[in-house]
Amino acid sequence: MKAEELGNEEVTCSDRISDLPDDLLFRILSLIPVRMAMSTSLLSKRWNYVRKMMPTLMYDESCPYNGSLGFDQFCVMSLSLHEAPVLKTLYIKLTNQYDSIDTLLFPNIRSTLLKIKITLSSGYHSPTRFPNNLNVFKTLLVLKLHGNFVLSFVDSPVCFPSLKRLQLTCVNFRCEKSFKGILSACPALEDLILHRLCGLGRFLFSISSPSLQRLSITTLGAYYYYDATIHKISAPSLEYLKIFDDRGCYNFVGDMPKLVEADVKVHLSKIKKLRKFLSSLERLSIRLYPAIVLILADKISQRLLHLDLCIYGKVPRNVLLHLLKHSPKLQVLKLQEIDHYLTIERTTSDPPPSVCNPSSVPECLSFHLRTFQWICYGGTLEEKEIVRYILRNARCLKTAAIYAYSRDRRCRRKERLMMKELKSMPKASTSCKLVTPRHYY
Repeated sequence: MKAEELGNEEVTCSDRISDLPDDLLFRILSLIPVRMAMSTSLLSKRWNYVRKMMPTLMYDESCPYNGSLGFDQFCVMSLSLHEAPVLKTLYIKLTNQYDSIDTLLFPNIRSTLLKIKITLSSGYHSPTRFPNNLNVFKTLLVLKLHGNFVLSFVDSPVCFPSLKRLQLTCVNFRCEKSFKGILSACPALEDLILHRLCGLGRFLFSISSPSLQRLSITTLGAYYYYDATIHKISAPSLEYLKIFDDRGCYNFVGDMPKLVEADVKVHLSKIKKLRKFLSSLERLSIRLYPAIVLILADKISQRLLHLDLCIYGKVPRNVLLHLLKHSPKLQVLKLQEIDHYLTIERTTSDPPPSVCNPSSVPECLSFHLRTFQWICYGGTLEEKEIVRYILRNARCLKTAAIYAYSRDRRCRRKERLMMKELKSMPKASTSCKLVTPRHYY
């Protein structure tokens, strides 16, 4: 085409954005703060419609903004313009202190709200109270609070009748009744995640919920702080329990017949009524000293299928066999040894009492064990006897992974000899695959 013809030709540019499906545009805008998303309405009318109907909104106070409205005023204005019938997620990231951020935001939400996540990165917040029982809270399914909030729920009329999941990370409470109050406001709660800061002093977390199915408690922060926190737990419907805490005390009230999985890393001397969470388990991950293994064996569920056992020090052969005898259905066994001298808490307890080796091969080895794993295998005489016994008697074993370890990392030759010796051991299962990685750190 000649140049003069190009000059007379009318050039039109198609709006390719308008051809994109709504779901894709929603996903794009949900990745950026609302302040930036609103500016996209200048691109086309299509963006303006999409911005008003977004199912996910993220308000980030750290996002640069040239308008005249303050952050809280902008939140109120933009939420009042939102027209989506269902707001799946409202995410708010705060950097400053706002005494009334909750009262200003929630009354302006006209959509059916399903999930709220609020993060506060500044210093301690003044006591935060949620407004009275608004309609917006009736449909809320997930509530996540992260940061230095100080919650006050004493005699609060607020209620979250549909809330299923509550996550509190580094959140403070004005008093013990405030924590109890927020749980009382969630009659249908199924999942509670509590990441608390170590060093609260003496504080009672009373967790009483007939509907609770999953409970996770993790202590954050340095362990040298004074911490005498007590957890009183009454959850008859609990199915999953996770505790990572070396300081707090735990008291289980009532039976938990539905509990099938527990991941426990806590000093067992601070758990009262241990049998409450051991009697019905199918999966257990636990960290303890050898002397307590015998106590564990006598209380453990006969239905146990998966055991992840982390031991301070060495695993005594007779104690391990005693444990296997009391776990007839066990399919997965994972062992890990932690150097006793490297642990934070040390014990001077006597060696575990001797028990007689079972006269017959444990049932789990003959019929059920399919996976065996040993982390930090040191190749001592007793450890070799344990591995040799399991490989020789586990007739259904599919995988055996032994991670050889030597305290002296320069002694690679010793690790190679350990792996060679492991591969030469006879196996009862012809289909067993022996895996011997060189290092595991």
